[in-house]
Amino acid sequence: MNIHFASLNDVKEFVGLATLQPYSVQVQDQERTVNAKSFMEMFTLDFSAPLSVTVTGVENEALFARAAKKFIV
Repeated sequence: MNIHFASLNDVKEFVGLATLQPYSVQVQDQERTVNAKSFMEMFTLDFSAPLSVTVTGVENEALFARAAKKFIV
């Protein structure tokens, strides 16, 4: 799934959401993949284009997509 953040608060909210999950959530730009549970790592990404989210487990991906629907593009 692809996501986009409109503000710093969006990033903060997304990291909080990812942190609550018992499974791995990763976000990728065109150059790097980072742990979505790390605020510091998230700010190494290029936010000018949509980012790709990877969640371990197909069933977890559907659950996370529902929780993160406001960020999905």
